[in-house]
Amino acid sequence: MGHFFDVLKILGGIAGGVALLWRAWDEFGSHLRISIKVDGPKDGWVTVLTTVDNKGNRPKDISYALLLLGPEAESPLDTARLLAKATLYQGRLDSTNDLADFLVESSVYQDDRIVVPLPFYYSENVDIADDMLNYRVPIPVKTLRPGLAYSVRFFLFPAGRFHRSTQDCFVVV
Repeated sequence: MGHFFDVLKILGGIAGGVALLWRAWDEFGSHLRISIKVDGPKDGWVTVLTTVDNKGNRPKDISYALLLLGPEAESPLDTARLLAKATLYQGRLDSTNDLADFLVESSVYQDDRIVVPLPFYYSENVDIADDMLNYRVPIPVKTLRPGLAYSVRFFLFPAGRFHRSTQDCFVVV
């Protein structure tokens, strides 16, 4: 019977070690959770609600965040490339990772496409801890084509981590 309890102690120690490693992995490896919700169009506007939620206990730094609006049927890279020409941006846009370097200081409107920087996340908030942050952006739809479906993508670039993105859409009536 004593041998049985020794085996149980060893198994308990292994389980405790695995739980500790799992918790450490979760603490350092957890990503920020993001969401987006478009309301409208109404009275010539849509509003875009973005949310960033840090479920972990360790603060996370955000280096850049943006909204990218373009036709639903168009890839986000094609949308970004067209907007990049309007801003005279010369950097690469081979993947959505490259959007981290497509820095704009204010909203850019070009041919039914819009890029909106979100400094609320990377300038006003430093090291997002166990917070849930919301930011709503108004966008005029008068420059957009009626009857066309538009995609709004929210890109978040945490420092030292992979970017996150999510999307919502709307139709201008």
